Amino acid sequence: MNLPDGCIARPLTLDDVDETVAMVNRCELIDLGELMWERADLLSDISVDGFDVDRDWIGVFDGPTIVAWAFLQGLRALWIDVAPEARGRGIGTALRRWAIDRARSRGNVRIGQTILDERTDVIDTLRTNGFTPRHTSWLLRMEHPSEPGPLDPPPGVEIRAIRMPDEEQETLMMFEEAFSEFSDRVATPIEAWRAALTLREGFVPDDLVVAVDGVHIVGGAFLIDAHEMWVDRLAVAATHRHRGIARALLATAFQRSFGRGYTYTALSTDSRTGALSLYEHVGMHVTRSFTHLARDL
Repeated sequence: MNLPDGCIARPLTLDDVDETVAMVNRCELIDLGELMWERADLLSDISVDGFDVDRDWIGVFDGPTIVAWAFLQGLRALWIDVAPEARGRGIGTALRRWAIDRARSRGNVRIGQTILDERTDVIDTLRTNGFTPRHTSWLLRMEHPSEPGPLDPPPGVEIRAIRMPDEEQETLMMFEEAFSEFSDRVATPIEAWRAALTLREGFVPDDLVVAVDGVHIVGGAFLIDAHEMWVDRLAVAATHRHRGIARALLATAFQRSFGRGYTYTALSTDSRTGALSLYEHVGMHVTRSFTHLARDL
């Protein structure tokens, strides 16, 4: 790997997790003005079957300090972050070349990263290197300086915390079936859902709110309390849409957020889901937009 003098690259290890997360968060503070990531996110990502802890992530170190990394997630996703003080030195280019080579050796047919639209320099570089826009993503917020009002689900549907372990498999399958309807999406194994939700570090049943119709799980929202209330996943089964279940799940998230001292709740969505209008209808507003750029290998 062609790196600046004084920098070395090596595979990351579990001992590097906290320092890596801290570096990524420094990037986010500069680029977004807020933190979007925590230790539990990375630990769940690297615990998924198929991730090679010896070959699928790499860090760049300037002396003892990590200043950049690249991470291959699943069959398509790429993460590259370069610390603000190390940018403009060719490190990102070197990591992108490493990622393309590694992705090809894994048998990936595509590789892509989601970039903040304000980072026009990065977007231009990716376009020059064969990456093209595939979809748009948005960050949204619901401001609630005063206590949000309740919103009842439709008759016969109950909103409550998941009952573990009895409802775990059905709930995870509901999420996968709902998300599988999105165009151009690779299927996610149930074990990957489990790693991201119920096996996530610090998980408690209250984090996974479900909508129950009789004995069937027909919707759910996964909530992460980390510096803010974040709705990490939200889905409703196709058989139960357009009945107010998603709005009731969101109202539950807003109330919990306010109850824990937060004045807003946040989430993200993208143009493949068609959900932007729902979130705007309940009063959420877009704070940032992103473009996912990918390259076919």
